[in-house]
Amino acid sequence: MRTAVIILDMAKGYGWKPGSFGYDMVERVRELKDSAYAAGVQVFHVNSMRRPSDGLGDVLMGEGKEALDVIDALQPVDKDILVYKRYLSGFSYNDLEYILRNLSIDTVVIVGASTDNTVLWTAADAFQRRFKVAVLDDVTMVHRESEPPEVQTYALRIVSNVLHSDVLSLADATPKYIAASESTQAS
Repeated sequence: MRTAVIILDMAKGYGWKPGSFGYDMVERVRELKDSAYAAGVQVFHVNSMRRPSDGLGDVLMGEGKEALDVIDALQPVDKDILVYKRYLSGFSYNDLEYILRNLSIDTVVIVGASTDNTVLWTAADAFQRRFKVAVLDDVTMVHRESEPPEVQTYALRIVSNVLHSDVLSLADATPKYIAASESTQAS
């Protein structure tokens, strides 16, 4: 098994600040990232990016803006691969699949925000591209305080029941997918 960790939408422009809604998840993302480093597993950060050609006017997550930077709590990123998605899925209009294939990755562990959006779409696209998929239920969240908890539950049910993928905790995923992986870090 050759695993990669995909961390979704943990950029400054999404409001990840200490004390903000959902910020407690950041510590678990950091724990996963540290475990991946220790096991030689490649970490990817995949964030949204918009360009003037998108016709959306002046956007927060625009090309060259600080909002695209990975949040301070997940620095440094010098060993990580940063990829910018152009729409909902981490695979949207970029070279994520190319890099995964080039590193002979066959398994992806997906975390970040938002479970009912980017996490779900990325898991579906990874599954359709024939990667083994694991989503960590305690290292992902619906990043809108107004949503009821059932929204995350239903999204994770789709990952499990429709995509036939693993939904498990960080504690269970670390030995199964991180520690058991061959080294996949790009040199």
